[in-house]
Amino acid sequence: MEYPSPLNTHGIKCFNVPGLGERLSDTYHISSAVVLPANVRTVVTAGQTGYTADMKLPTDLTEQYVQAFQNVVDSLAAAGVRDGFNSVYQMTSYHAGGLDAAADKALEVVVEKFLGKNRFAWAGVGVEALADGARVEITAYAVLPN
Repeated sequence: MEYPSPLNTHGIKCFNVPGLGERLSDTYHISSAVVLPANVRTVVTAGQTGYTADMKLPTDLTEQYVQAFQNVVDSLAAAGVRDGFNSVYQMTSYHAGGLDAAADKALEVVVEKFLGKNRFAWAGVGVEALADGARVEITAYAVLPN
C-alpha cells in the first residue's frame, strides 16, 4: 500500500505491506519498500560513526548516536543534499553489541530529532564490534536534487 512521504517530492514512492508492514512502519519508522524513478541522482555515504570533529567518540551512547546521525547529515550536505534525512530512501545501521535497552533509547532520540515524517527502507544489523569501539555506524542512500 503506497503512502505519502517527504520522498514523494523527489518522485520516490514508498510502500508498506498492509497489516504487518503498516504496524512495523509505525513502530520502527520504516517503509516495506521504496521505488526510485529512473532519472533520480543518488548519493551514498561511507559508514558514519559517532566521531566528533576532534576524532573522539562520546562515552554516552545517546550522544554517540546523535553524533553519528549528524555526521550522516553533514556528509550528505557535503555531497549537495540540502534536506538531510528527508532525502534518505535507504539506510543500514550497524549496532555493536546488538540492540539493547540503551540502544533502543538512543534510537528513539535520533528518530525524533532527525527523521521527521520520512520512513525509508531501513535495516538495523547487530554486530560484534565496530572500528575504534564505536557502538553505531550508518550508511545512508539519498536523493540528490536536480
